[in-house]
Amino acid sequence: MNETGEIIAKATHDGTLVGGHHRIAVAASLGQMLLWQDSGEPVNLETFFRHPASSQRRMA
Repeated sequence: MNETGEIIAKATHDGTLVGGHHRIAVAASLGQMLLWQDSGEPVNLETFFRHPASSQRRMA
């Protein structure tokens, strides 16, 4: 959810994004803080926007 409490995306318990990709991207580009609805803790957007090639390089 965003700073005003609006739910903008859905994720599974393991953090897999299942909806709201575009809305998260827009919120991030506007500098909004996103929070997990269940805990109120900040969402680490790097988890969602990690580039696959860079992830593979770190694992290789």
